[in-house]
Amino acid sequence: MKRYRRPHRRPEKQNAEPGKWFCPPARDFYRLPDLVLRSGYVATDGCRRVLDFTPEKICLDLGDTIATLYGNGLKIESFSGRRLIGSGLVRNIEFRQKWEAEP
Repeated sequence: MKRYRRPHRRPEKQNAEPGKWFCPPARDFYRLPDLVLRSGYVATDGCRRVLDFTPEKICLDLGDTIATLYGNGLKIESFSGRRLIGSGLVRNIEFRQKWEAEP
């Protein structure tokens, strides 16, 4: 009868305590800006203002973050309150901190 060796056990990882899995998120979590891309449209909640706008580039102020969308045929469909809806082909999105020094 042939004996098989047991594989070596890896040390168990230190997982977070189960009580922390269901904790509520940080206090300001639901006030963070939201950016959604879907089938040629972009929607943002929490957009404070449009900093720059051309058919190839839209630069948005999202609080502590500046989001720049690059693409073709970009246009703003609506901007009311803090919700912006745009359309066009988005090829690249760049995020950077608002108060970060320019390179």
